[in-house]
Amino acid sequence: MNETEELLTKNIDNLGGKVKTVSINILPFVREQLEKTDLNDGMLKDYFDFSLDPDIKSLVIIALPSPPCYIEIEWDFGILEADIPPVYIYRDQQLSMIKETVSNVFERYYLKSWPVVLPKKILAAMCGFGKYGRNNLLYIEGMGSCHRLTVFGTDMICTEELELAADLRMDRCSQCGVCINQCQTGAIDREKTQIAADRCLTFYNERKDAIPEWIHHDWHHSLIGCIRCQEKCPANKGLWNRKKVAEFSYDETRSLLKSTAFEDLDMALQNKLTELNLYRYFDVLSRNISLFIRANY
Repeated sequence: MNETEELLTKNIDNLGGKVKTVSINILPFVREQLEKTDLNDGMLKDYFDFSLDPDIKSLVIIALPSPPCYIEIEWDFGILEADIPPVYIYRDQQLSMIKETVSNVFERYYLKSWPVVLPKKILAAMCGFGKYGRNNLLYIEGMGSCHRLTVFGTDMICTEELELAADLRMDRCSQCGVCINQCQTGAIDREKTQIAADRCLTFYNERKDAIPEWIHHDWHHSLIGCIRCQEKCPANKGLWNRKKVAEFSYDETRSLLKSTAFEDLDMALQNKLTELNLYRYFDVLSRNISLFIRANY
């Protein structure tokens, strides 16, 4: 590990995170692995970009803690706790923190960095930074699935020899069926390595399209996404610590249910959603809150 890597590791460690630098030479193996999976179908088919700047010599992978959260929602019959999975909350703040930390280190050593759009989980698993669970989430030692993963390119030379992980998945998953039993929509199959995206609740409650009728009304427990395959996962034992991040008063809940445009909300509520990063999901928030209230009524 060179001096730059040591300083970056120290600074990311101070944020409670983990970091790993890997040679750009890993990319052909990542691309090959991607082509073997179903992850490049549908929405992700043309999403990833392997045509990187020729000056990029290494890829830096950073994971910061991102705990499961909940918001208290006040309605006619009392206060409800609506779940929000890891990653959704405080996205902008964490990305800004990472950029500032990396910039401070790299500028000191006259290094550059570039944004990249690569299959982060496959990359992280192939270099041993983490391992896949049966639910297709990446698990990192000491963090479980409660983390935000970021990858960028740099002209820094990686001093560590490239070594590919022998197995991308956690051994314990072959004997465990907790996530299968927890998934109410049947998206996880013991005989398959990939989840069925078109059976995943997250796939539907992040989109403006109508929720299919086969999804039961009492399955809606989160304002966005789904936590069922993670909350009871043995690999998250001791790490799944829900954090209350906000409250929606009765008036705020009512405003969210009836507003059709973000700009129609009062400024205090706009600021609250912006700080939480939920403004990104405003188009589905009203519907999801309505579904959640119905499921808990």
